[in-house]
Amino acid sequence: MESTNRKEDNHNEYETFQKFLDQKQYSRNGILRYEVIFGKDFVSTGGLGTTKEFCRMLNLKEGEKVLDVGCGIGGSAFHMARDYGAEVLGIDLSRNMIEIVKERQNEYQVPKVSFKVADATKAVYSDCSLDVVYSRDTILHIAGKDLLFQNFYSWLKPGGRVLITDYVCGPHENHTDDFKEYVAQRGYHLLTVQQYGQALKDAGFKNVQAIDKTSLFVDILRKELDAFAEKRKEFLEKFSLEDFDAINKGWNDKLERCGKGDQKWGLFYAEKIVA
Repeated sequence: MESTNRKEDNHNEYETFQKFLDQKQYSRNGILRYEVIFGKDFVSTGGLGTTKEFCRMLNLKEGEKVLDVGCGIGGSAFHMARDYGAEVLGIDLSRNMIEIVKERQNEYQVPKVSFKVADATKAVYSDCSLDVVYSRDTILHIAGKDLLFQNFYSWLKPGGRVLITDYVCGPHENHTDDFKEYVAQRGYHLLTVQQYGQALKDAGFKNVQAIDKTSLFVDILRKELDAFAEKRKEFLEKFSLEDFDAINKGWNDKLERCGKGDQKWGLFYAEKIVA
């Protein structure tokens, strides 16, 4: 318990959660080294491959308005705009993420996509103004998921869809001490797959799918590690050996947490159906 408290104190040393993200977890160097293992323009599990799969689930249509919550460095937003003609607003709390993605947007000049620094828990959008809310491995940072999902529901038009992937967890009573320390250090607020799905239902969503995708997560982690090992020489031309070892350790730690049943990965899809 004392160790967990020390981890929490490390997080609380930062004046705001935004500063914790930008100065610690998502420093510019940290983001760019993550990109090497996730793939160009991505800092979320599976990179372009999973993005293509999940976007197909949404059946996006040209001109639909998408809010990408936790857009990172823009991979999903660029894909939805380029391949589907969607109008995408990407928001992220990390100033470093938005700085990088705006650099990419200036380079790519993809139409119908924009990005801004914003806190999803404080954002205000007009009722029935969006067709899709999309979020990849971001809402784990947010404690008040119930209120956030209520906002998603309000913002979506009738027939609107939400698609989320996120870190989730096994039964809370079974968590190891190491996992508790990890969650406290990162400032995560994790639910089980079932709790996550219920929170969407409680917000009013219908046709809710709450799917445990941990086996896919594990397969992706292993493939990413193998590919990353092949990029070692290229990686070390831009980053340090310490950076390389940190990513290797981080991915292997995820595999260990999944193996123990502590950490899981969920896919959540839901619709706003108005009678």
